[in-house]
Amino acid sequence: MKLSKSVTGVVGTGLAVVMLTGACGSADNQKNGPAPEAAPKSYVDEPAELVIFGAVGNTEEVWNERFGTALKMKFPKYKFTYIQGTAKNTLQSNIAAGQTIDLIHDSLGNMRANIIDNGFQYDLSTLMKTHQIDTSRFETAVFDALSDKGKLYGFPLHDGGLVMYYNKDIFDKFGVDYPKNGMTWDEAIALGKRLTRFEDGIQYLGLGVSINHMLTMNPYSLPFVDETGAKAAINNDAFRKLIRKSILEPTEANGYRQYLTSVNKTINNDNFMKDKNLAMFVMNFYLQLQPDFNTFNWGIASLPVFGDLPGVGSQPYPNGLFITSTSKYKDQGMEVLKFLVSDDFQMQLSRKGFIPVVKTKAVRDAFAQDTTFKDKQIVEALYTNKPAAPMARSANEGLVLSPLGANLAKVIMGQMDLNTALRQTEEQGNKALEEAVRK
Repeated sequence: MKLSKSVTGVVGTGLAVVMLTGACGSADNQKNGPAPEAAPKSYVDEPAELVIFGAVGNTEEVWNERFGTALKMKFPKYKFTYIQGTAKNTLQSNIAAGQTIDLIHDSLGNMRANIIDNGFQYDLSTLMKTHQIDTSRFETAVFDALSDKGKLYGFPLHDGGLVMYYNKDIFDKFGVDYPKNGMTWDEAIALGKRLTRFEDGIQYLGLGVSINHMLTMNPYSLPFVDETGAKAAINNDAFRKLIRKSILEPTEANGYRQYLTSVNKTINNDNFMKDKNLAMFVMNFYLQLQPDFNTFNWGIASLPVFGDLPGVGSQPYPNGLFITSTSKYKDQGMEVLKFLVSDDFQMQLSRKGFIPVVKTKAVRDAFAQDTTFKDKQIVEALYTNKPAAPMARSANEGLVLSPLGANLAKVIMGQMDLNTALRQTEEQGNKALEEAVRK
C-alpha cells in the first residue's frame, strides 16, 4: 500500500478544507466556503483495558522505559497490561489459552506470520479517517512497510535500516581516510581492499556485510517468494547482481576468503565488535547499543549505493504497534498510536537514539542527543539516502532466505559457484514452500 495514494486520501478532505479556508480573503468568502471539519472525538478519557503482547520480546522493564511509562502518564484512564513474548510464552500459546490481546508490538519481519496469518489484521483506514490522521507528517516508505495489499494494519514506532559502521582505530593505524556518506559500492569495495592486509599477526578485513540483513533489506526491493507465495523468486539476474556486488566482491581482496575458510565462518558482529579486525561493517542500525561498542573508536556512514540506484538506501525495517481485529477498544487503541507517532513522543525516541518515523526536521535533528554517541554525526548517515520501497513479504520467506544464506556462505568459501547456489536454493525453497502449503 502506498500512503501517498491510499492512506493519504483518508485525510485529504480535512486538509483541503484547511487550505481553502486559509486562502479566502474576505468574510463573505469565508462565510460561503465549506464549513471546517469538526475536530475528531477524543477517547482519551474513556476507560479501556488494553492488553499489549510484546512479540518483539522486550522485557516489561524495557517496554516501560521506551513506551509504557509514557503511555500510563498520557492515558491515566486506561489500564495497560503488558505480556512479554518469549520462546515459551508465544503468541500462539496465548491465543490457545483465550488471552485477550488488543495491541501487538512486533517487527516488520513477523508481521505476516503473527498478525495476518493469525487473523489479527485490522484495516486502519476507517479509524484514520475518523481520527483525522495527517499522513503528510510521516515517512511514507516506513508506513508502507507495515501495509499489505493496500491495507495498513499498524503504525511504526521507530525505524531501522542498513548503515555502514567503521572502526576508526583501524583506519588510523593504516593512515587511510574514513569512509564518506554517499559512497558507491565500487568505492567502498576499493576502500576495503586497501585495508585488507595481514599485519602484526592479525588478518585485517576491509569491508564486511551481514548477509541476511543485506538480503532482507536489499535496495532493489527484491522479494524471496513470488506473488503466489508458493515459489522461490531468487534465481534471476537481479539477485545475481545484488549478491555479486554487495556480498561477494567485498570478500575478493587478497587474504580475505582464506581467513574466512580458516575460521570456517562468514562475517558476523564479533569480527567488528570483539575481534576488531573488520574495518567496515554493513549491518542493521542499533548495533551501537551493544556494550562492546564502548571499547573502540567507531564511526558511521550511509549504506553504499548501487550505480543504477543513486541515492537509494535500504528498505525500512520498523518495529510497529498493531491494533487487533478482536480488540473491543479500537478507538482507544488509535489514541495510543496517535500519541506514539506525535512529534512530542517521537522527539523523546529520537533523543534516545531511535530513528523517528516522522519527517519533522526538529525531531530528526535531535537524534541521539541523550546518548553517549551523540557526537557521531549519525543524522547525516541516516538521511543521506532515501529509503527503498518496501518489498512484498511472505510469512514463509524464511524458507528461502535460510538456504540462500547457507549456500552463499559456501560460495564465499569456494565450495560452490553462485549459479549453483541460486539453483539449489530455488529447489530447496520450493520444496519447503510446497510442504508449508500442504500443512
